[in-house]
Amino acid sequence: MANITSSFTYLLPTELYVAGISTNVTGSYTYSGPEDFDVWVNNSTGDVEKINTKTAAPSGSSVKTVNAKDSSQLPMAYALSHALSDSYSYSYTYSDETQSNGDVYKKMDNPDLRDAYSVYWDFANSKWAFKQILKKLENDSADIAIQRRDWVKSWGDKYDFGEPVNTKIDHYVAGIGTYLAANPYHKKWKFVTLPAPTGTIPKIPSDIQIEISKLQNSTGVV
Repeated sequence: MANITSSFTYLLPTELYVAGISTNVTGSYTYSGPEDFDVWVNNSTGDVEKINTKTAAPSGSSVKTVNAKDSSQLPMAYALSHALSDSYSYSYTYSDETQSNGDVYKKMDNPDLRDAYSVYWDFANSKWAFKQILKKLENDSADIAIQRRDWVKSWGDKYDFGEPVNTKIDHYVAGIGTYLAANPYHKKWKFVTLPAPTGTIPKIPSDIQIEISKLQNSTGVV
């Protein structure tokens, strides 16, 4: 089977590992490899399990062919091509990005396509596709604040506690909103140590807690 060399550009995420694809940021890549090759994909997820296989797939998997001559499949072929050569390499450049707490993150200026996406077989549409590689944003304090807010708000949305408890619920929910605005979720991979929380999580006013407890005791609702 003949080898081919083909260059292309492809849209990249607005920011690596964060949901959202740019409309104007692209990467330029060159595929060098066989015209097509087979891979195993998981029958449930479509995820690629083995690249350039010559054998039948095991139970729970299927064999799919990647055709690098097809322009719609070329980016996927490139993203899998690291497994086709023992000498695969990619030259990165980096920029320093200083975080809010002074930590310096080495931002990748020119991500390889497989840094941004993973390849999978889209069974619903019978085609190769990309899914963006994402990393979880983290802030334990924000998680606690949201949990408290949602618990209070769920009662306030369902029941009329009368004044002034209704007003206190509204003020509490608004206060959590202010706290969250000052404590965004962090891109953990950019930090050595995550920033300390700004301020303290608003406590649930005792008047609200008492009224909710009364309702729980009378209705049995938790």
